[in-house]
Amino acid sequence: MKRLKLIPIILLSLFFAGCEEDGRNPLLTDTTNPGAVSNVQVENIPGGANLTYTLPSDNDLLYVLAEYTLSNGKQASTKSTLYKNKLSIEGFGDTNPYDISLYAVDRGENMSEPVKVTINPLEPPVRTISQTMRIIPDFGGAHFYWENDTEAEVAVIAMTEDTLGNLSQADVRYTNLLEDDLALRGYTTDPREFVVLLRDRWDNFSDTVKVTLEPLFEENLDKTKMSALRLPHDAPDAWGWTPAHLFDNNIGGTGYHTPQGWKDDDPLPEYDDLYPHILTIDLGVTAKLSRFKFWQRQDSWIYYHGNPRYFEVWGASELNSSGTFDGWTKLIKNGEVVKPSGLPTGQVSNTDKETASNGEEFSFPLQAEPVRYIRFVNLESWSGTTFMHMMEVDFWGQVMEE
Repeated sequence: MKRLKLIPIILLSLFFAGCEEDGRNPLLTDTTNPGAVSNVQVENIPGGANLTYTLPSDNDLLYVLAEYTLSNGKQASTKSTLYKNKLSIEGFGDTNPYDISLYAVDRGENMSEPVKVTINPLEPPVRTISQTMRIIPDFGGAHFYWENDTEAEVAVIAMTEDTLGNLSQADVRYTNLLEDDLALRGYTTDPREFVVLLRDRWDNFSDTVKVTLEPLFEENLDKTKMSALRLPHDAPDAWGWTPAHLFDNNIGGTGYHTPQGWKDDDPLPEYDDLYPHILTIDLGVTAKLSRFKFWQRQDSWIYYHGNPRYFEVWGASELNSSGTFDGWTKLIKNGEVVKPSGLPTGQVSNTDKETASNGEEFSFPLQAEPVRYIRFVNLESWSGTTFMHMMEVDFWGQVMEE
């Protein structure tokens, strides 16, 4: 009886083994090649081309395959479903002519005879973007500005001399924005060469753009002269975590904390539907600001709880003590603290910890007028809380008057 019971099990095993073997084979076992695509039309685009064609009439057609060699010598291919009569080819780093081989492929993985066409890619985005690059002196370094009309994904690599006098990468920005910029800071006012080049995801590079310039003078503003003000609509402090702790050069221990659940009884029209917590700072001097940095509450609180995530920064040279924003200029309108790892709230990587300990740095517009007063508006904390906390702030720029 036991031997008889084994027979169905063996049969089932053979059945499923056969199914697994079939799953590795083509959908059909015919050996007839499909017809080729015809009437191929080429539309050259930056770094590639769009191809349209007439599909063959084979009932078992599966897809159209394009094979080609990129300008960097790498072999590449692109597929398009049988439900479309077009495909796009990208990744070329110059405007030379390139041959493309098109194949119709059926469900048996049989391929048609190749149809060869020649494309003449337009100038690739890494080159056109590079041609828009502007590099101008900035506080403690240089500022890079560029335009990206095709919204191509590129890496903007900024370089300058290191401490040994060798040209090395100082920063890199991954972007596909129509307009973007990058600042290199922390250098003396001595003449210095700044270099930038672009790379796309196919490892095509632009020509380098070089300029020698003198960085503008920048200093770390004296925090012993700074103080917090409490204007109407500003958030109060709680639990002994007062704004004065923002200027004590200590990112541990006690910082600034607003009360849980606090909301302005008479909210400003700009923030009527939000839960903003506003902090006003007197810098003690009038200065043309270059950048500022704030430190989150550290340890288990980073990128979590009441640490600021979305914010604005306003500035004014003269104080309007009414608490409204009349006479104030919005210096940073879409401030966002970006978590390097992208992990869910409550989870952090070593890179997250290192970034938080170094502080969150943001640049002010180079064209901004000198200011003495700052209003930091926290629009949303990391956990969506009705309070905020931070440990320390720092400002840099050029002091205009004491």
